[in-house]
Amino acid sequence: MTVLDKGSSGPDSSKIDEKIKKRKNTRWSRFKTYQKVLIILFSCIFFIAACGAGFFYFYLKNASKIINSGTSTEIENVLIPVETPQDPMTILFLGRDTRDSENDKGRADTIMLLHINPAEKRASVLSIPRDTLVEIPGHGQDKINAAYALGGEELMIKTVSSFLDAVINHYVTIDFEGFVKLIDELGGVDVTIDRPIEDPKTGAYISAGNHHFTGEQALAFTRSRSTELGDIARIQRQQYIFKQLVSQKLNLQNISSINSYFNIIVENTRTDIELMTIIAYAKAALSFGMDNISSAIIPTHSEWIEEGTKSVQIPDTAEAQAMWQRVIFGQPLSKYGLEYTGGAENIPESMGKNRIYFCRIRVKNTGIVTWERGGSEPFYMS
Repeated sequence: MTVLDKGSSGPDSSKIDEKIKKRKNTRWSRFKTYQKVLIILFSCIFFIAACGAGFFYFYLKNASKIINSGTSTEIENVLIPVETPQDPMTILFLGRDTRDSENDKGRADTIMLLHINPAEKRASVLSIPRDTLVEIPGHGQDKINAAYALGGEELMIKTVSSFLDAVINHYVTIDFEGFVKLIDELGGVDVTIDRPIEDPKTGAYISAGNHHFTGEQALAFTRSRSTELGDIARIQRQQYIFKQLVSQKLNLQNISSINSYFNIIVENTRTDIELMTIIAYAKAALSFGMDNISSAIIPTHSEWIEEGTKSVQIPDTAEAQAMWQRVIFGQPLSKYGLEYTGGAENIPESMGKNRIYFCRIRVKNTGIVTWERGGSEPFYMS
């Protein structure tokens, strides 16, 4: 466990304009002259959000070699457009699961904000656990993913914007059915699990060791929330699967059908982003260095509400908003100055008593560090 000293807050956040402009989607038909540029660059944006920093760098270095065509669907949404392609852009990325859902819209299992700053050559991804308890405009408090079932992308944008005090310029929604199809198209994915995963809710059991997953098995692995960190660990497993997929499969030598690969992505995606916007931002992203790409999860802690019948993630809203402001201003997502690894017996003298500390926990089966409080309260040095 790593304990960090809570420092000062980030910069004050700018207020979101009262008037939110509506923009219509662009209906994407099959392109001819723009085949290569459109699909490659659109896929860049999709995978930046889905996979985080490691994959983003890899994909941009190899995407220019791939050619394909594809289609997308039309939808209306509420967004605040950027003025020029040189301006920073924020994309709300949603991973939608319509399977086993009573609502036609399905539910948003993955919620991420991707921020790209072309001028400063940097990008950041901030993930929001789907069980985060927030205020949904017009509907009161609920888990944040309920906003999608209640009002689709438009209500999700309003909810996330209000929660993080963020200006959102575009959205991308990916259907998880495409996730399954993509992995199967690529022949599965190899993973290493360092301890067993058992999910009583679904009956799924995955032993420790090396595994070769089909699309369905990979989806079950990413969706399980039976571990101690629940939804937090689920988010990290999603990123782990995508990174494994990239390192093993997404290159010209291993892809047997490039057209099928891109068609699966685009046919299971909808967005308002126009062609020239994708081109401008993805071209800029090609010059980003690995040190200028970061990802994090907002700080939350688990609680049972409604007389112990509903499990939610209670966010540290002020901290989450401060993290987002650090994204906007290009500062490190961690605003903590002191770090050590070990148990209570190894606490350094520089950590003063009678102060509140927050914890970072290394998530099993992912190798990724995420934010999580120690229990329902911060760690208190006495």
